[in-house]
Amino acid sequence: MAAGLSSHRFISHFPAAQGARLQKLVRLVRFPHKATIFAEGSASDCIYLVLTGRVILTKRSAAGTPHVIAYKGPDDYFGELGVLDGSVRSTTATADGPVQLGRVAQKPFLQILSESSWHTVLRLFSHVSENLRSTNDRYVSEVVRKEKITLIGEMANSMVHDFRAPFSTIKLATELMAKRSPAPETQQLCGMVLRQVDRLGGMVEEVLDFARGETRVRLKSIPLQDVLLQLQENNLEILARAGIKLRVKPTKLVLQVDPDRFLRVLQNLLSNAREVLGARGHGVISVSVRREGRAAFIAVGDDGPGIPRDIRATVFEPFVSHGKRNGTGLGLAIAKSVVEAHRGSISFQTSRKGTVFTIQLPVTE
Repeated sequence: MAAGLSSHRFISHFPAAQGARLQKLVRLVRFPHKATIFAEGSASDCIYLVLTGRVILTKRSAAGTPHVIAYKGPDDYFGELGVLDGSVRSTTATADGPVQLGRVAQKPFLQILSESSWHTVLRLFSHVSENLRSTNDRYVSEVVRKEKITLIGEMANSMVHDFRAPFSTIKLATELMAKRSPAPETQQLCGMVLRQVDRLGGMVEEVLDFARGETRVRLKSIPLQDVLLQLQENNLEILARAGIKLRVKPTKLVLQVDPDRFLRVLQNLLSNAREVLGARGHGVISVSVRREGRAAFIAVGDDGPGIPRDIRATVFEPFVSHGKRNGTGLGLAIAKSVVEAHRGSISFQTSRKGTVFTIQLPVTE
């Protein structure tokens, strides 16, 4: 039996004797990442206790769009409503990473519940009611979030159309300037302008893709050092003006990435760090790469005050922002979608001494 099962919140609703009987009913099951545990509309035949990992509960709207309404982690449980009232599953449960669950079948559980005191039943139903209330709040928030994303998508689509003409004019003028002046400094500055114009167009397209719920990447094998050098060129001057040092550790690693999109992921992480450090007028941002077996780890760190506790659990969700005057709260959400489109993952560690975001990507060579 899994360690800690006896202290699981679900078991703790019951007196010791009944809790011991419930533990004997629990069957351990494992699900891989993105596996469907149960589907919306299926029979409610058991309750699940989360032992390790995280589960996402989603519900489809009238238009068929899935909305995230809850996350369940260790010490949580789900699937109890249908078991208690005999209805079908009202949500779809999906593993968010590998998970280990405890499965309690419906019939023997209801038998134990029928033998329980009214104090036990009241305690259980009080917690079920609390879960339902928080789930409803989450569902409303998710619907509003989806509406916001749809609106931003419509705006991005309009921006792509409206920007196309001025972008073309800027590029044409810059290319003509570069042809007329062979001076190295002019060539360098024109190259910077052209790259930034392409970057602006790519950023708008990225928002549009995110609003559509898709992230397209064009992977090719490139030296990662090329991306890091471009990152340095784009940021050294602006960081120096803010009193911030940028330290980029060289690497010889070759990875399968979409260079433009991956550069924008790193730029987003670096820009976030710059905004945090810029308020105090000094600091250090570091970018490093290491390889462990068939995985590459790209870390972007700063020595700032850390991510506030109240947003750590939701930092990769849309519209989560803190301390930014003009922030949309989409940067990290888009970055996460791009990294996952590269078959990778992104995580962070934070404290009062600073924050490090780490991207893990597969090494194919």
